[in-house]
Amino acid sequence: MRVILVRHGKASKDPTIPTDAARPLTDRGREDVANVGKLLAEAGIKVVQIRHSGLVRAQQTAEILGELLDPRDGVIAVRGLHYADPVAPLARELRYEPEPVMLVGHNPFMERLVAAMLLINMGRTPVWFATSTTACLDYIEGEWSLKWVLHRELVS
Repeated sequence: MRVILVRHGKASKDPTIPTDAARPLTDRGREDVANVGKLLAEAGIKVVQIRHSGLVRAQQTAEILGELLDPRDGVIAVRGLHYADPVAPLARELRYEPEPVMLVGHNPFMERLVAAMLLINMGRTPVWFATSTTACLDYIEGEWSLKWVLHRELVS
């Protein structure tokens, strides 16, 4: 089993945007996500589905990645990926995914999810998720293992 976790791209801080949930990606955010997606596609990374939190910035990130990775089961919004959601239920459920998936969400959720999957003290941050950071975890012999991390600085 493989899970690829992505923090959304850089989002607007425009004070005229009515809610946090409506904040879109900036031009730089779109560019960073596209660069990450192109590298993943060139590396042959495959996922069957891309799931996002439903917030505009996560949806836009997922859609850009979806265009580049062409997941068989598409791009969908799901519950449980919001920055304030508990991570334990998802950390338990992910080991039962039959095929590789990509999850697009927010901090501190992504950092807490990786810690929970790797069974690290929740006060620790094993992976720092700057915007557009992508991490791959594999479930092997009953344990999650961090396979690789891709920071936007490597593809900018």
